[in-house]
Amino acid sequence: MQNNEQQNLRMNDKPKLGRDKLLGTLCIIGTTLCYGFIPSLSFLSFAAGVKTETLLFDKFLYAAVLMWAYILIKRIPFKVDKDALKTMIAICLSYIGLATTLYLAFNYISGSLATIVSFTFPPIIIAIEMITKMEPVRLLKIVAVTLAMAGMVFIVGKPEMGGELIGIAFAFGTSICYVIYIMGLSAKSIKKMNSMVVAGYVLLSSAVVNFFRCIISGKPLFTSGFDQLGLILLLAIVCAFMAILLYCTGVKLVGPGNAAIINTFEPAVACVLGYLLIGDELTKNMLVGAALIIVAVLLANIPHGHKPVTKIKVDID
Repeated sequence: MQNNEQQNLRMNDKPKLGRDKLLGTLCIIGTTLCYGFIPSLSFLSFAAGVKTETLLFDKFLYAAVLMWAYILIKRIPFKVDKDALKTMIAICLSYIGLATTLYLAFNYISGSLATIVSFTFPPIIIAIEMITKMEPVRLLKIVAVTLAMAGMVFIVGKPEMGGELIGIAFAFGTSICYVIYIMGLSAKSIKKMNSMVVAGYVLLSSAVVNFFRCIISGKPLFTSGFDQLGLILLLAIVCAFMAILLYCTGVKLVGPGNAAIINTFEPAVACVLGYLLIGDELTKNMLVGAALIIVAVLLANIPHGHKPVTKIKVDID
């Protein structure tokens, strides 16, 4: 009798597990779409007359206000332990670095190309893990790193690149900052914290730094006109706050490994949206390079046994 009851409970749990997996998958897809809009909305903001410093300050300020309102309403503990303080500072600084280098890259290359290059960070993490012996050397990992580097060669190897190399260098700097950011998120002291709280501190510190950038450079703190404000609000609400909220929800339902695999398609989404919304040029080299990098990231996130190959936890963009 007891065995029959347990079997019925397991059968009743299956539809719920199926719904949770579907909902989690949709949340991660939503996150990928939100992140994919960043280059296009940023370039539309520039076209509307918004300065880079103003865009970054307003975006992070509005997103931080929403995030901390959520944290306080949900009564999520937000105290940072002494052990986690140094790592939290490193995470905040690395995120400020990746946001800054990405927008510096936008000055020289398209948003699509910058996103593709910046997404080389998962294979870089794999290479670091193998070199430092944090993870065993496996053929699949070596193939992933090789494909990612081949993708970079395709993108950079055009003779007509010229000044675009500066933008690619900044985008690769974004990738390096991503590596530091993600390795910081994987620290034990940070894993104990709520991911929304970590995001709250990152967004707040980014807003503070870009406040001083505006003051020093003489750029306005806030946008002027409804067109500029509307674009910035989309960046803050959709590409920062909603992206983080959907990601955190999705990871709880499908796990970080599956979330990382789905999130792999962000460069492809950014390219398509860039082509449709702002007329980004998609060259043959870019498409081949993007395909190689996406395959590399997919291989990097194929689970090995019960453990994902990489410890990727991308909360913010």
